[in-house]
Amino acid sequence: MKSWMIYEKIQELKRHKLNKSQTSKALGIDFKTVNKYWDMPPDDFAIARQNAGCRRKKADIYKEYVVECLQKYPDMTAAQIYDWIKEQTGKKDLEFQERAFRNYVAAIRKEYDIKKPEHTRQYEATEDPPFGKQAQVDMGEIILETASGRSKKVYCFGMVLSNSRQKYGLWREKPWTTRSFIEAHIKAFEFFGGRPQEIVYDQDKVLAVSENHGDIIYTDEFQVFKETIGFSVFLCHGADPESKGRIENVVKYLKHGFAEHRIFEDIDSFNEACIAWLERTGNGKVNETTKKIPAEVFALEKEYLIPVSEYGFEKPVNESITYQVRKDNVVLFHSNRYRVPKGTYSKGKKVYMITEGGEVSIVDASTGEIYATHPISAGKGELIGSATNDYREKSQSLKELEADVLSKFNDSESAGKFFDELYHQKQRYYRDQLQIVKKLFLEYDGRFINKALSYCLERDIYSAVELKSATAYLFSFEADKNKTEKPGKVQLPEKYRGGSPEKRDLRIYEDAMKGGAMNG
Repeated sequence: MKSWMIYEKIQELKRHKLNKSQTSKALGIDFKTVNKYWDMPPDDFAIARQNAGCRRKKADIYKEYVVECLQKYPDMTAAQIYDWIKEQTGKKDLEFQERAFRNYVAAIRKEYDIKKPEHTRQYEATEDPPFGKQAQVDMGEIILETASGRSKKVYCFGMVLSNSRQKYGLWREKPWTTRSFIEAHIKAFEFFGGRPQEIVYDQDKVLAVSENHGDIIYTDEFQVFKETIGFSVFLCHGADPESKGRIENVVKYLKHGFAEHRIFEDIDSFNEACIAWLERTGNGKVNETTKKIPAEVFALEKEYLIPVSEYGFEKPVNESITYQVRKDNVVLFHSNRYRVPKGTYSKGKKVYMITEGGEVSIVDASTGEIYATHPISAGKGELIGSATNDYREKSQSLKELEADVLSKFNDSESAGKFFDELYHQKQRYYRDQLQIVKKLFLEYDGRFINKALSYCLERDIYSAVELKSATAYLFSFEADKNKTEKPGKVQLPEKYRGGSPEKRDLRIYEDAMKGGAMNG
Protein backbone atom coordinates (compact mmCIF):
# COMPACT_ATOMS: atom_id res chain seq x y z
CA MET A 1 0.00 0.00 0.00
CA LYS A 2 2.81 2.42 0.87
CA SER A 3 4.51 1.81 -2.48
CA TRP A 4 1.25 2.54 -4.34
CA MET A 5 0.95 5.85 -2.50
CA ILE A 6 4.51 6.82 -3.44
CA TYR A 7 3.89 5.86 -7.05
CA GLU A 8 0.69 7.95 -7.18
CA LYS A 9 2.41 10.99 -5.62
CA ILE A 10 5.26 10.77 -8.12
CA GLN A 11 2.80 10.66 -11.01
CA GLU A 12 0.80 13.55 -9.53
CA LEU A 13 3.85 15.82 -9.21
CA LYS A 14 4.90 14.82 -12.71
CA ARG A 15 1.50 15.98 -13.97
CA HIS A 16 2.09 19.30 -12.15
CA LYS A 17 5.24 19.78 -14.27
CA LEU A 18 7.79 19.16 -11.50
CA ASN A 19 11.04 17.56 -12.66
CA LYS A 20 12.59 14.45 -11.10
CA SER A 21 14.90 16.33 -8.74
CA GLN A 22 12.08 18.55 -7.48
CA THR A 23 9.85 15.51 -6.98
CA SER A 24 12.57 13.72 -5.01
CA LYS A 25 13.00 16.71 -2.67
CA ALA A 26 9.26 17.30 -2.31
CA LEU A 27 8.56 13.69 -1.30
CA GLY A 28 11.78 13.17 0.65
CA ILE A 29 12.65 10.01 -1.26
CA ASP A 30 15.72 8.85 -3.16
CA PHE A 31 16.15 10.16 -6.72
CA LYS A 32 16.64 6.57 -7.96
CA THR A 33 13.14 5.68 -6.73
CA VAL A 34 11.64 8.64 -8.59
CA ASN A 35 13.56 7.75 -11.76
CA LYS A 36 12.42 4.11 -11.51
CA TYR A 37 8.70 4.96 -11.32
CA TRP A 38 8.71 8.14 -13.49
CA ASP A 39 7.73 6.57 -16.82
CA MET A 40 6.31 3.28 -15.50
CA PRO A 41 2.66 2.57 -16.52
CA PRO A 42 0.27 1.52 -13.69
CA ASP A 43 -0.08 -2.01 -15.07
CA ASP A 44 3.71 -2.49 -15.13
CA PHE A 45 3.93 -1.14 -11.58
CA ALA A 46 1.33 -3.67 -10.40
CA ILE A 47 3.28 -6.53 -12.02
CA ALA A 48 6.54 -5.29 -10.48
CA ARG A 49 4.91 -5.17 -7.04
CA GLN A 50 3.63 -8.72 -7.44
CA ASN A 51 7.04 -9.99 -8.57
CA ALA A 52 8.72 -8.18 -5.67
CA GLY A 53 6.63 -10.15 -3.21
CA CYS A 54 7.86 -13.40 -4.74
CA ARG A 55 11.47 -12.37 -5.32
CA ARG A 56 14.11 -14.25 -3.38
CA LYS A 57 16.16 -12.17 -0.93
CA LYS A 58 19.94 -12.53 -0.76
CA ALA A 59 19.80 -13.41 2.94
CA ASP A 60 17.37 -16.28 2.32
CA ILE A 61 20.26 -18.76 2.07
CA TYR A 62 20.71 -18.19 5.81
CA LYS A 63 17.03 -18.08 6.72
CA GLU A 64 17.08 -21.51 8.33
CA TYR A 65 19.99 -20.46 10.54
CA VAL A 66 18.39 -17.10 11.43
CA VAL A 67 15.18 -18.83 12.50
CA GLU A 68 17.17 -21.33 14.56
CA CYS A 69 18.99 -18.52 16.39
CA LEU A 70 15.84 -16.49 17.10
CA GLN A 71 13.83 -19.50 18.22
CA LYS A 72 16.60 -20.51 20.60
CA TYR A 73 17.54 -16.98 21.73
CA PRO A 74 14.67 -14.48 21.28
CA ASP A 75 16.82 -11.61 22.60
CA MET A 76 19.55 -12.14 20.01
CA THR A 77 20.30 -9.04 17.93
CA ALA A 78 20.52 -8.88 14.16
CA ALA A 79 24.06 -7.55 14.54
CA GLN A 80 25.16 -10.65 16.48
CA ILE A 81 23.58 -13.04 13.98
CA TYR A 82 25.25 -11.08 11.14
CA ASP A 83 28.60 -11.41 12.92
CA TRP A 84 28.08 -15.15 13.55
CA ILE A 85 27.39 -15.72 9.86
CA LYS A 86 30.64 -13.93 8.96
CA GLU A 87 32.55 -15.89 11.60
CA GLN A 88 31.25 -19.30 10.59
CA THR A 89 31.49 -18.76 6.82
CA GLY A 90 34.91 -17.13 7.11
CA LYS A 91 33.74 -14.33 4.81
CA LYS A 92 35.01 -10.80 5.37
CA ASP A 93 32.02 -9.34 3.52
CA LEU A 94 28.58 -10.86 2.96
CA GLU A 95 26.40 -10.53 -0.12
CA PHE A 96 24.15 -8.03 1.70
CA GLN A 97 24.68 -5.07 4.05
CA GLU A 98 24.03 -5.25 7.78
CA ARG A 99 21.39 -2.51 7.58
CA ALA A 100 19.38 -4.56 5.07
CA PHE A 101 19.91 -7.63 7.23
CA ARG A 102 18.33 -5.86 10.23
CA ASN A 103 15.18 -5.39 8.18
CA TYR A 104 15.37 -9.02 7.10
CA VAL A 105 15.61 -10.24 10.71
CA ALA A 106 12.72 -7.95 11.69
CA ALA A 107 10.62 -9.57 8.95
CA ILE A 108 11.59 -13.05 10.23
CA ARG A 109 10.54 -12.06 13.76
CA LYS A 110 7.17 -10.93 12.40
CA GLU A 111 6.69 -14.05 10.26
CA TYR A 112 7.46 -16.42 13.15
CA ASP A 113 6.04 -14.18 15.89
CA ILE A 114 9.33 -14.00 17.80
CA LYS A 115 9.28 -10.89 19.96
CA LYS A 116 12.44 -9.36 21.37
CA PRO A 117 12.51 -8.45 25.10
CA GLU A 118 13.02 -4.74 25.73
CA HIS A 119 15.25 -3.14 28.37
CA THR A 120 15.60 0.61 28.94
CA ARG A 121 18.10 2.67 30.92
CA GLN A 122 18.64 6.46 30.91
CA TYR A 123 22.07 8.11 30.36
CA GLU A 124 23.41 11.62 29.84
CA ALA A 125 25.97 12.42 27.15
CA THR A 126 29.53 13.43 28.19
CA GLU A 127 32.39 15.01 26.24
CA ASP A 128 35.17 12.79 24.90
CA PRO A 129 38.56 13.35 26.61
CA PRO A 130 41.67 14.06 24.48
CA PHE A 131 43.73 11.29 22.87
CA GLY A 132 45.60 9.18 25.42
CA LYS A 133 43.94 10.85 28.38
CA GLN A 134 41.56 8.22 29.70
CA ALA A 135 40.50 4.58 29.67
CA GLN A 136 37.63 2.94 31.52
CA VAL A 137 37.64 -0.50 33.15
CA ASP A 138 34.88 -2.74 34.44
CA MET A 139 34.07 -6.41 34.95
CA GLY A 140 31.06 -8.58 34.28
CA GLU A 141 29.88 -12.16 34.27
CA ILE A 142 27.59 -14.34 32.20
CA ILE A 143 26.32 -17.93 32.31
CA LEU A 144 26.99 -19.96 29.17
CA GLU A 145 26.21 -23.44 27.96
CA THR A 146 29.14 -25.86 27.74
CA ALA A 147 29.78 -28.49 25.09
CA SER A 148 28.43 -31.10 27.51
CA GLY A 149 25.15 -29.20 27.91
CA ARG A 150 25.88 -27.90 31.39
CA SER A 151 25.85 -24.29 32.55
CA LYS A 152 29.07 -22.45 33.37
CA LYS A 153 29.67 -18.94 34.67
CA VAL A 154 32.56 -17.03 33.12
CA TYR A 155 33.92 -13.63 34.11
CA CYS A 156 35.03 -10.82 31.81
CA PHE A 157 37.36 -7.84 32.10
CA GLY A 158 36.87 -4.94 29.73
CA MET A 159 38.96 -1.84 29.01
CA VAL A 160 38.08 0.89 26.52
CA LEU A 161 40.00 3.99 25.44
CA SER A 162 37.52 6.82 25.96
CA ASN A 163 38.33 8.77 22.81
CA SER A 164 38.80 6.18 20.07
CA ARG A 165 36.51 3.58 21.72
CA GLN A 166 39.16 0.92 21.01
CA LYS A 167 38.21 -2.05 23.19
CA TYR A 168 39.93 -4.98 24.88
CA GLY A 169 38.29 -7.98 26.56
CA LEU A 170 39.63 -10.87 28.62
CA TRP A 171 37.76 -13.84 30.13
CA ARG A 172 38.48 -16.25 33.00
CA GLU A 173 36.68 -19.13 34.66
CA LYS A 174 36.98 -17.84 38.24
CA PRO A 175 36.03 -14.50 39.87
CA TRP A 176 38.60 -11.75 39.55
CA THR A 177 41.20 -11.42 42.29
CA THR A 178 43.54 -8.46 42.75
CA ARG A 179 46.36 -10.35 41.07
CA SER A 180 44.34 -11.56 38.06
CA PHE A 181 42.84 -8.05 37.78
CA ILE A 182 46.37 -6.58 37.53
CA GLU A 183 47.39 -9.26 35.00
CA ALA A 184 44.39 -8.28 32.86
CA HIS A 185 45.63 -4.66 32.89
CA ILE A 186 49.07 -5.76 31.72
CA LYS A 187 47.56 -7.75 28.84
CA ALA A 188 45.36 -4.77 27.93
CA PHE A 189 48.38 -2.44 27.86
CA GLU A 190 50.19 -4.95 25.62
CA PHE A 191 47.13 -5.07 23.35
CA PHE A 192 46.98 -1.26 23.07
CA GLY A 193 50.75 -0.78 22.96
CA GLY A 194 50.77 1.55 25.99
CA ARG A 195 48.64 3.04 28.75
CA PRO A 196 46.51 6.19 29.17
CA GLN A 197 47.12 8.86 31.79
CA GLU A 198 44.00 8.01 33.80
CA ILE A 199 41.80 4.97 34.29
CA VAL A 200 38.18 5.14 35.48
CA TYR A 201 36.94 2.37 37.78
CA ASP A 202 33.80 1.38 39.60
CA GLN A 203 34.16 0.75 43.33
CA ASP A 204 35.31 -2.85 43.67
CA LYS A 205 37.03 -4.83 46.42
CA VAL A 206 39.77 -6.10 44.09
CA LEU A 207 41.28 -2.62 43.84
CA ALA A 208 39.95 -0.51 46.74
CA VAL A 209 39.34 -1.43 50.36
CA SER A 210 37.29 1.72 51.06
CA GLU A 211 36.47 5.15 49.65
CA ASN A 212 35.69 7.81 52.26
CA HIS A 213 34.85 11.21 50.74
CA GLY A 214 37.82 11.08 48.39
CA ASP A 215 40.28 9.34 50.73
CA ILE A 216 40.73 6.08 48.85
CA ILE A 217 42.44 3.09 50.46
CA TYR A 218 43.59 0.66 47.79
CA THR A 219 44.42 -3.00 48.26
CA ASP A 220 48.15 -3.37 48.91
CA GLU A 221 48.91 -5.17 45.67
CA PHE A 222 46.92 -2.73 43.51
CA GLN A 223 48.56 0.25 45.29
CA VAL A 224 52.02 -1.09 44.34
CA PHE A 225 50.88 -1.72 40.75
CA LYS A 226 49.37 1.77 40.38
CA GLU A 227 52.47 3.50 41.72
CA THR A 228 54.85 1.34 39.65
CA ILE A 229 53.03 1.87 36.34
CA GLY A 230 52.21 5.51 37.14
CA PHE A 231 48.61 6.06 36.02
CA SER A 232 46.06 8.04 38.02
CA VAL A 233 42.72 6.61 39.19
CA PHE A 234 39.23 8.05 38.97
CA LEU A 235 36.91 6.03 41.22
CA CYS A 236 33.22 6.40 40.38
CA HIS A 237 30.51 7.08 42.93
CA GLY A 238 27.66 4.61 43.22
CA ALA A 239 24.76 4.95 40.74
CA ASP A 240 26.88 7.13 38.45
CA PRO A 241 26.47 5.66 34.95
CA GLU A 242 27.58 8.86 33.18
CA SER A 243 31.13 8.61 34.59
CA LYS A 244 31.64 5.07 33.25
CA GLY A 245 28.97 4.77 30.56
CA ARG A 246 31.46 3.88 27.85
CA ILE A 247 32.80 0.82 29.68
CA GLU A 248 29.33 -0.27 30.79
CA ASN A 249 28.38 -0.36 27.12
CA VAL A 250 31.58 -2.28 26.32
CA VAL A 251 31.00 -4.92 29.02
CA LYS A 252 27.41 -5.26 27.79
CA TYR A 253 28.78 -5.58 24.24
CA LEU A 254 31.28 -8.25 25.33
CA LYS A 255 28.58 -10.22 27.13
CA HIS A 256 25.71 -9.92 24.67
CA GLY A 257 27.45 -9.10 21.39
CA PHE A 258 30.20 -11.69 21.69
CA ALA A 259 29.67 -14.23 24.50
CA GLU A 260 25.92 -14.75 24.77
CA HIS A 261 24.62 -17.92 23.08
CA ARG A 262 28.13 -19.23 22.36
CA ILE A 263 29.01 -22.77 23.41
CA PHE A 264 31.89 -22.65 25.91
CA GLU A 265 34.66 -25.20 25.27
CA ASP A 266 37.74 -23.94 27.10
CA ILE A 267 38.96 -20.53 28.27
CA ASP A 268 41.93 -20.33 25.88
CA SER A 269 39.90 -20.81 22.70
CA PHE A 270 37.19 -18.54 24.12
CA ASN A 271 39.70 -15.70 24.57
CA GLU A 272 41.13 -16.33 21.09
CA ALA A 273 37.64 -16.05 19.62
CA CYS A 274 37.08 -12.83 21.59
CA ILE A 275 40.21 -11.18 20.17
CA ALA A 276 39.15 -12.21 16.65
CA TRP A 277 35.68 -10.77 17.32
CA LEU A 278 37.20 -7.48 18.51
CA GLU A 279 39.21 -7.17 15.31
CA ARG A 280 36.29 -8.16 13.11
CA THR A 281 33.41 -6.47 14.88
CA GLY A 282 34.03 -4.84 18.28
CA ASN A 283 36.73 -2.49 16.95
CA GLY A 284 36.10 -2.95 13.24
CA LYS A 285 32.54 -1.63 12.94
CA VAL A 286 31.30 1.96 13.05
CA ASN A 287 30.56 3.08 16.62
CA GLU A 288 26.93 4.16 16.94
CA THR A 289 27.84 7.20 19.07
CA THR A 290 30.94 8.56 17.34
CA LYS A 291 29.98 7.33 13.84
CA LYS A 292 33.63 6.34 13.40
CA ILE A 293 35.45 3.01 13.28
CA PRO A 294 37.38 2.58 16.58
CA ALA A 295 40.35 0.85 14.94
CA GLU A 296 40.85 3.77 12.54
CA VAL A 297 40.70 6.40 15.30
CA PHE A 298 42.95 4.24 17.48
CA ALA A 299 45.64 4.45 14.79
CA LEU A 300 45.92 8.12 15.83
CA GLU A 301 45.32 7.71 19.58
CA LYS A 302 47.98 5.03 20.10
CA GLU A 303 50.68 7.65 19.42
CA TYR A 304 49.56 9.41 22.63
CA LEU A 305 49.72 6.34 24.87
CA ILE A 306 52.52 6.02 27.42
CA PRO A 307 54.88 3.00 27.07
CA VAL A 308 54.70 0.51 29.95
CA SER A 309 57.78 -1.29 31.25
CA GLU A 310 57.60 -4.98 32.21
CA TYR A 311 55.83 -5.54 35.52
CA GLY A 312 56.85 -8.48 37.71
CA PHE A 313 55.00 -10.22 40.52
CA GLU A 314 56.62 -11.49 43.66
CA LYS A 315 56.63 -15.28 43.77
CA PRO A 316 54.16 -16.61 46.36
CA VAL A 317 56.02 -17.74 49.44
CA ASN A 318 54.37 -21.16 49.49
CA GLU A 319 55.12 -21.92 45.84
CA SER A 320 58.59 -23.07 46.83
CA ILE A 321 57.09 -25.89 48.91
CA THR A 322 55.74 -28.99 47.17
CA TYR A 323 53.09 -31.35 48.52
CA GLN A 324 52.41 -35.00 47.78
CA VAL A 325 49.22 -36.18 46.06
CA ARG A 326 48.02 -39.21 48.02
CA LYS A 327 46.59 -42.42 46.60
CA ASP A 328 43.05 -41.39 47.55
CA ASN A 329 43.51 -38.22 45.45
CA VAL A 330 43.78 -35.72 48.30
CA VAL A 331 46.54 -33.33 49.39
CA LEU A 332 47.25 -32.78 53.09
CA PHE A 333 47.56 -29.02 53.74
CA HIS A 334 47.44 -27.26 57.12
CA SER A 335 45.93 -30.36 58.81
CA ASN A 336 43.08 -30.67 56.27
CA ARG A 337 42.63 -32.90 53.22
CA TYR A 338 41.88 -31.15 49.91
CA ARG A 339 40.48 -33.19 47.00
CA VAL A 340 41.88 -33.32 43.47
CA PRO A 341 40.06 -35.00 40.53
CA LYS A 342 39.98 -38.81 40.59
CA GLY A 343 42.89 -40.13 38.54
CA THR A 344 45.25 -37.25 39.36
CA TYR A 345 47.41 -39.44 41.61
CA SER A 346 50.50 -41.08 40.21
CA LYS A 347 53.67 -42.19 41.97
CA GLY A 348 55.77 -39.18 42.96
CA LYS A 349 53.15 -36.61 41.89
CA LYS A 350 54.02 -33.21 43.44
CA VAL A 351 51.88 -30.07 43.60
CA TYR A 352 52.08 -26.51 44.85
CA MET A 353 49.39 -25.09 47.17
CA ILE A 354 48.89 -21.47 46.07
CA THR A 355 46.74 -19.37 48.44
CA GLU A 356 45.02 -16.16 47.38
CA GLY A 357 41.89 -14.35 48.51
CA GLY A 358 40.72 -17.05 50.93
CA GLU A 359 41.18 -19.84 48.37
CA VAL A 360 43.87 -22.42 47.74
CA SER A 361 44.69 -23.66 44.23
CA ILE A 362 46.35 -27.06 43.78
CA VAL A 363 48.86 -26.70 40.91
CA ASP A 364 50.96 -29.40 39.24
CA ALA A 365 54.62 -28.70 40.15
CA SER A 366 55.85 -29.81 36.72
CA THR A 367 53.27 -28.58 34.21
CA GLY A 368 51.51 -25.76 36.07
CA GLU A 369 48.08 -27.34 35.47
CA ILE A 370 45.51 -26.31 38.10
CA TYR A 371 43.84 -29.47 39.40
CA ALA A 372 41.38 -27.84 41.82
CA THR A 373 40.62 -24.66 43.77
CA HIS A 374 38.95 -24.78 47.20
CA PRO A 375 38.05 -22.34 49.98
CA ILE A 376 40.67 -22.44 52.74
CA SER A 377 39.29 -24.21 55.81
CA ALA A 378 40.00 -22.81 59.28
CA GLY A 379 39.22 -26.20 60.88
CA LYS A 380 41.30 -29.31 61.41
CA GLY A 381 40.98 -32.80 59.98
CA GLU A 382 38.34 -31.80 57.39
CA LEU A 383 37.90 -33.26 53.90
CA ILE A 384 37.49 -30.32 51.52
CA GLY A 385 35.79 -30.62 48.13
CA SER A 386 33.16 -32.84 46.54
CA ALA A 387 33.76 -36.31 45.15
CA THR A 388 34.23 -36.36 41.40
CA ASN A 389 34.15 -38.90 38.60
CA ASP A 390 36.66 -36.90 36.56
CA TYR A 391 38.93 -39.90 35.96
CA ARG A 392 41.56 -38.97 33.41
CA GLU A 393 42.98 -42.43 32.63
CA LYS A 394 46.39 -41.45 33.99
CA SER A 395 47.39 -45.12 33.94
CA GLN A 396 47.41 -45.11 30.14
CA SER A 397 50.20 -43.13 28.53
CA LEU A 398 49.25 -40.27 26.25
CA LYS A 399 51.02 -41.86 23.30
CA GLU A 400 49.12 -45.13 23.74
CA LEU A 401 45.81 -43.30 23.90
CA GLU A 402 46.69 -41.26 20.82
CA ALA A 403 47.74 -44.39 18.87
CA ASP A 404 44.48 -46.09 19.84
CA VAL A 405 42.40 -43.16 18.57
CA LEU A 406 44.42 -42.75 15.34
CA SER A 407 43.96 -46.43 14.50
CA LYS A 408 40.21 -45.94 14.26
CA PHE A 409 40.43 -43.55 11.26
CA ASN A 410 40.57 -44.70 7.63
CA ASP A 411 43.18 -42.08 6.65
CA SER A 412 45.82 -42.19 9.39
CA GLU A 413 47.93 -39.51 7.68
CA SER A 414 45.08 -36.97 7.68
CA ALA A 415 44.11 -37.93 11.21
CA GLY A 416 47.75 -37.51 12.29
CA LYS A 417 47.78 -33.99 10.85
CA PHE A 418 44.57 -33.16 12.71
CA PHE A 419 45.85 -34.42 16.05
CA ASP A 420 49.30 -32.83 15.64
CA GLU A 421 47.67 -29.43 15.25
CA LEU A 422 45.17 -30.21 18.00
CA TYR A 423 48.06 -31.00 20.37
CA HIS A 424 49.80 -27.76 19.39
CA GLN A 425 46.71 -25.62 20.03
CA LYS A 426 45.28 -27.36 23.10
CA GLN A 427 48.23 -29.07 24.77
CA ARG A 428 46.83 -28.75 28.29
CA TYR A 429 43.55 -30.36 27.20
CA TYR A 430 44.93 -32.88 24.72
CA ARG A 431 44.10 -35.95 26.80
CA ASP A 432 40.51 -34.75 27.23
CA GLN A 433 40.26 -34.02 23.49
CA LEU A 434 41.42 -37.57 22.69
CA GLN A 435 38.85 -39.00 25.10
CA ILE A 436 36.07 -37.10 23.29
CA VAL A 437 37.09 -38.59 19.93
CA LYS A 438 37.49 -42.06 21.41
CA LYS A 439 33.94 -41.97 22.78
CA LEU A 440 32.71 -40.62 19.44
CA PHE A 441 33.47 -43.97 17.77
CA LEU A 442 31.20 -45.65 20.32
CA GLU A 443 28.31 -43.33 19.43
CA TYR A 444 28.48 -43.01 15.62
CA ASP A 445 29.36 -45.05 12.56
CA GLY A 446 32.97 -44.46 11.51
CA ARG A 447 32.04 -43.19 8.04
CA PHE A 448 30.40 -40.09 9.54
CA ILE A 449 33.45 -39.40 11.71
CA ASN A 450 35.83 -39.77 8.77
CA LYS A 451 33.73 -37.36 6.69
CA ALA A 452 33.63 -34.94 9.60
CA LEU A 453 37.45 -35.14 9.84
CA SER A 454 37.76 -34.14 6.17
CA TYR A 455 35.30 -31.30 6.77
CA CYS A 456 37.38 -29.96 9.71
CA LEU A 457 40.70 -30.25 7.87
CA GLU A 458 39.35 -28.38 4.84
CA ARG A 459 38.36 -25.48 7.09
CA ASP A 460 41.36 -25.55 9.45
CA ILE A 461 39.18 -26.48 12.42
CA TYR A 462 41.12 -28.32 15.12
CA SER A 463 38.80 -29.20 17.99
CA ALA A 464 37.38 -32.51 19.19
CA VAL A 465 34.15 -30.73 20.09
CA GLU A 466 33.82 -29.32 16.56
CA LEU A 467 34.60 -32.77 15.13
CA LYS A 468 31.80 -34.17 17.27
CA SER A 469 29.40 -31.42 16.14
CA ALA A 470 30.21 -32.04 12.48
CA THR A 471 29.70 -35.79 12.94
CA ALA A 472 26.34 -35.25 14.63
CA TYR A 473 25.26 -32.89 11.85
CA LEU A 474 26.23 -35.31 9.07
CA PHE A 475 24.40 -38.11 10.87
CA SER A 476 21.23 -36.04 11.35
CA PHE A 477 21.46 -34.72 7.78
CA GLU A 478 21.28 -38.26 6.36
CA ALA A 479 18.53 -39.21 8.79
CA ASP A 480 16.41 -36.24 7.75
CA LYS A 481 17.05 -35.98 4.01
CA ASN A 482 14.20 -38.35 3.05
CA LYS A 483 11.69 -36.74 5.39
CA THR A 484 9.31 -34.02 4.21
CA GLU A 485 7.39 -31.40 6.18
CA LYS A 486 3.62 -31.09 6.13
CA PRO A 487 2.55 -28.38 3.64
CA GLY A 488 0.98 -25.13 4.79
CA LYS A 489 2.77 -24.93 8.13
CA VAL A 490 5.90 -22.91 8.87
CA GLN A 491 8.22 -24.91 11.11
CA LEU A 492 11.87 -25.63 11.76
CA PRO A 493 13.62 -28.61 10.18
CA GLU A 494 13.49 -31.62 12.45
CA LYS A 495 17.21 -31.50 13.20
CA TYR A 496 16.74 -28.15 14.93
CA ARG A 497 13.80 -29.01 17.18
CA GLY A 498 14.88 -29.36 20.77
CA GLY A 499 18.35 -29.90 22.16
CA SER A 500 21.33 -27.61 21.67
CA PRO A 501 22.29 -26.50 18.15
CA GLU A 502 25.79 -27.47 17.05
CA LYS A 503 28.14 -24.78 15.81
CA ARG A 504 28.86 -25.45 12.15
CA ASP A 505 29.98 -23.75 8.98
CA LEU A 506 27.07 -21.99 7.28
CA ARG A 507 28.31 -22.81 3.83
CA ILE A 508 26.41 -26.05 4.36
CA TYR A 509 23.21 -24.01 4.18
CA GLU A 510 24.36 -22.21 1.04
CA ASP A 511 25.09 -25.53 -0.66
CA ALA A 512 21.75 -26.91 0.46
CA MET A 513 19.84 -23.91 -0.93
CA LYS A 514 21.63 -24.32 -4.26
CA GLY A 515 20.71 -27.96 -4.47
CA GLY A 516 24.25 -29.11 -3.96
CA ALA A 517 24.16 -30.30 -0.38
CA MET A 518 26.60 -33.02 0.57
CA ASN A 519 25.36 -36.55 0.34
CA GLY A 520 25.39 -38.84 3.34
